[in-house]
Amino acid sequence: MSNTEINLKSLIGDNTREEFLKLLKSRTPFISHGNTEALKDLMSLPFLDSVESLAACWRDTVDVFHPKIADEISKTSIPPEDALHEYKNGSCILFNDVNRIIPEFDRWNQQIRRDIGFSELTYVRNLVYATPAGKGNAPHFDQNFNFVLQLEGTKKWWLAENNTINNPMTRHVIGHPVDDELGRYSAKEFPQSFPADCTEYILEPGSILFVPRGVWHMTEAVTDAVSFNFTFTPPTWIDIAMTALREKLSHSEQWRETVIIDDKGTHNSEFNQLINGLSADVKNWNAVDFLDITEHQEL
Repeated sequence: MSNTEINLKSLIGDNTREEFLKLLKSRTPFISHGNTEALKDLMSLPFLDSVESLAACWRDTVDVFHPKIADEISKTSIPPEDALHEYKNGSCILFNDVNRIIPEFDRWNQQIRRDIGFSELTYVRNLVYATPAGKGNAPHFDQNFNFVLQLEGTKKWWLAENNTINNPMTRHVIGHPVDDELGRYSAKEFPQSFPADCTEYILEPGSILFVPRGVWHMTEAVTDAVSFNFTFTPPTWIDIAMTALREKLSHSEQWRETVIIDDKGTHNSEFNQLINGLSADVKNWNAVDFLDITEHQEL
């Protein structure tokens, strides 16, 4: 491989980092075309030149989506040779965590993460979707951010603003049960059909589509199509606080005690003492106290 590095600039086209961050924070999708030069090291990898090549070197199972749902909520994980057969018979298939194949993927992923400013706790992975002509993904939103690079074929995407919930922490597929936690913090009912006021995007080889967290989307392949995803699942402030708080409290012998709950309520006074002590400590904490724990390498 050459020494060309893939970074955030490779994915955002003519946008500056500042312009991209505004799009990210406002949950605004964008598409750029003709990125083949910036991404030539990725697009020229031999195992990505076809579904057959990737299946031939794959040493794990491949996810096959049920044709009636076409989403990861209804999938079967099978050997690559069987998945290739299903793909040729009209099923969408997904190769998970392709970054396990070569070290460059993880290096690129972490460089892009740092360029954006996502936390060290961010879960980063690469996915390859193979979609037969006429098939696609069910309408849904994700809890993560995706850069979708089209490797082969032509694929249509429809994206729409999510007017039900901002900053969801789990994904949701239209027409299916809502995750329990998501339902508890969502004040509105989720739609039963894809929003009519959507925008269509057409991806061809070299096109990159940025799909923000929480944006409704669905797809359909015009031809047999293969795409590569940079998928980022960064922590929320809830995650940062919980991670740092656990680390802080772990230094206390009292907080590490085993919880024993009885019907006399004797545990209440002990727990109240701990909570009261925590309340007093919190007054002296600030953001750096937390971020020093979760972002120590960055800071």
